[in-house]
Amino acid sequence: MLWDPIRYSETCPSSDGACAMVLTDRAGATRAPGPPDWMLGGAMRSEPTLFAGKDFVSPRAGKDCAADVYRQAGVTDPRRDIDAVEMYVPFSWYEPMWLENLGFAAEGGGWKLTESGVTELDGDLPVNMSGGVLSTNPIGASGMIRFAEAALQVRGQAGEHQAERARKVLGHAYGGGSQFFSMWLVGSEPPDS
Repeated sequence: MLWDPIRYSETCPSSDGACAMVLTDRAGATRAPGPPDWMLGGAMRSEPTLFAGKDFVSPRAGKDCAADVYRQAGVTDPRRDIDAVEMYVPFSWYEPMWLENLGFAAEGGGWKLTESGVTELDGDLPVNMSGGVLSTNPIGASGMIRFAEAALQVRGQAGEHQAERARKVLGHAYGGGSQFFSMWLVGSEPPDS
């Protein structure tokens, strides 16, 4: 028990690990040894750690970052248009918070998706298929691992934690007390432009 009702297993560990990715253009994708994934949108936002009126539950930077990625990718309804999410959940209660912040659920409704099983591996919107930051947290690489997992998902190479129908997957990273947000939406098909 950390503080009632939060237990130690509901917090991310500090782990060792690393991540590397190869980013290229369309010509490079044709030379890839396997199926490529395609970046459909990417954005980064930040906000101060503390300021008057800061919303710690649904930070403005997170909402703005998601809106930019969705605009780039032509996503009008994240719940309908995105197949899975690999999000940065360092504490168990962040999953419902981020589901709301990223537009997958209305304010106060994120817990319902989690509670009903929608976010499980075989659910309608799988979240953290890899186990996420709650299972391993190599600080410094944790955010990039979210993007790498999204890429594995759309390529169908995620092994035992492969989600079905993972054609568009959102990778989500954050750090520094909600100061920095970064998101990529990757897909199995190239963007139109």
